[in-house]
Amino acid sequence: MSKDDNLEEKKLFFRYVLSKYHEQLQLAKTENKPTRINIDYPLLNEYYKRETGKEFLTDNYEMFMKYVENRINNGRTERNYITLKLVEIPPNVLLHDLDTTYNGELIITKAMIKTITDPIPALKQAAFICRGCGMMHYIDTADSTQVVMPSLCPSCGGRNFDMVPESSTYHNIRYVKLEEPLEFRQGGNTREFKGYMQDYLASPQHNLKAGDVCDILGVFSVERVSPNKNDFEFIINLHNIAPVDDAFEDYRITESDKEKIRELSQSEGIYQKLVDTLAPEIYGYQNVKEGLLLQLFEGNRPLDDNFKSDSMDRWTIHVLLIGDPGIGKSQIISALKKRVPKIMSIGGTSTSQAGLTVSAVKDELTGTWTLEAGAVVLADTGLLCVDEYDKLSPHTQKSLNEPMEQLSVSSAKANLVQTMTARTSILAVANPKYSRFNKFKTIKEQIDIPESNLSRFDLVFALEDTIDEEKDRMLATSLLNKESFMKDVDVLDEELFKKYITYAKMECFPVLDQSAQKLLVDFYVNTRRAAARDDSAKPITARDLKAIERLTIARAKTELREVATVDDAKDALRIYGASLESIGLTPETAGELEHVWSNNEIKLVKEAEDMIKVLIDRDEMFYEDILVDVRREMGLRCHELKCDLDDIMNEARKNVEKGF
Repeated sequence: MSKDDNLEEKKLFFRYVLSKYHEQLQLAKTENKPTRINIDYPLLNEYYKRETGKEFLTDNYEMFMKYVENRINNGRTERNYITLKLVEIPPNVLLHDLDTTYNGELIITKAMIKTITDPIPALKQAAFICRGCGMMHYIDTADSTQVVMPSLCPSCGGRNFDMVPESSTYHNIRYVKLEEPLEFRQGGNTREFKGYMQDYLASPQHNLKAGDVCDILGVFSVERVSPNKNDFEFIINLHNIAPVDDAFEDYRITESDKEKIRELSQSEGIYQKLVDTLAPEIYGYQNVKEGLLLQLFEGNRPLDDNFKSDSMDRWTIHVLLIGDPGIGKSQIISALKKRVPKIMSIGGTSTSQAGLTVSAVKDELTGTWTLEAGAVVLADTGLLCVDEYDKLSPHTQKSLNEPMEQLSVSSAKANLVQTMTARTSILAVANPKYSRFNKFKTIKEQIDIPESNLSRFDLVFALEDTIDEEKDRMLATSLLNKESFMKDVDVLDEELFKKYITYAKMECFPVLDQSAQKLLVDFYVNTRRAAARDDSAKPITARDLKAIERLTIARAKTELREVATVDDAKDALRIYGASLESIGLTPETAGELEHVWSNNEIKLVKEAEDMIKVLIDRDEMFYEDILVDVRREMGLRCHELKCDLDDIMNEARKNVEKGF
């Protein structure tokens, strides 16, 4: 290509930007800050091919971008510079395929940010003053790893120079660690790559944070780690990095897929087919599978905001499975890992609070501290499975309270304050304290999970290893003839199942019709009225009602319907009721999960408080002896009313001590 042809094509691109993005350019010019204009690549490339017969995106495309940027920024400074960036470019490689054969090539792919540094100043043009004559010299350094002084002053022939920092110009740079999004990881493995960005991409205006899944465009290269060493590393010099606008774009669905999914949603028995597809390897557990399926479809996320608006409740659904050892809890997670579009699995025995939420790490390049996203952030918009949840420390379990309710993780570590999105549904699997679940004991007696955390689960299922000859025979037969058993189950293809779920979350937003609303309102009111008549009852709360609403909406989404009907509400109530029944509760006593106090418990706490105060006023005993005596007296009363003695005494002691 001749220089003239090159110039003509640059002018062609310039005219395209002026005409297509005229309004955005005018608006950007009124801003007194760095701004960016996203150029839709498919439209640009179509225009460019029509005019020149060639693809726009080549290795020297940056030269075209700089030409147009220089013309539209005539007279503007770095502080209000307008940057052009290409978006919607089809990927040409997966991150895990990158190796030395791609050295020097332009790559387009998708990556997840693991860590990112704050903006760092770097020299763009170094200013030097000649000691002999005082003449200023300027050396461009933006593409150099070292600052090189002028060798000779053309004015006086001097060779001695001093750098003048205040006359030098600087730009922002940032480093980022990139890894594969969960959807593209092979066998759960991932690779990390270092990314380098500068100017607008590294400015505070370009909002990037750990956990973001981004489209990236850049040159992949092999570079020397240090000028004095023969150590090399991979680095991506980023021309653009932009968070994916659609939270579900990671799993691409074609128009053909959409047509097939819509047709499938109208087929008879599609709901049961989806349930069967979830974990066909596992026999039984119908209610549990239905609950897990509704968890995958979720409630309605905001239509105009991928995170959360002020008026929006959470839409994620959290499920807890408590079960006797060896009955298939971990196998359920294994089955889900094959069929869920975006899933991460961790073990409670080997996970810390930092690994679960966010950690502060020292960047080896800059020596500064950065925040690294934990599992609940990395699984954003997907499902996080936590096996052996009871092995997490109580403090670590409580650290999930914010992401489970607010869909975010806030961190203030190493002088870094940041909030990361965590729109993540959580499936927790736990063992009871004494290895076997006993529905005749309270849930608090059988599992080490703080009440504040336990109350955030929409569904809690207990899986018991009961002896039933017919059920045992069927289970044994399915285990010994797994392939034959699975052939008899009508299921969807795994890839189609993933796309069906993704499409429903992306395109389907059912609303409750009047009959469904009435059923849920009546259920809530009647349940609380019935609980009010029983002094031992612990009624459901508004949090339970919202959980049932999410389940109702998710049930409608399984069939891609725009309206959630009374039948959906009935299914939601059935599944919710089955989960309570499995842990020995009813809707009238469901408040046990949120530690709602019954009238009997309140009465007993008051009795214990009065007894402690009377004995203190007599001043005849030590305080600890008083508590022992009161505990002995209250033991029989608690047994009669089936209340937990420890809870009563702890609450009474706390209330009395507040008045000391």
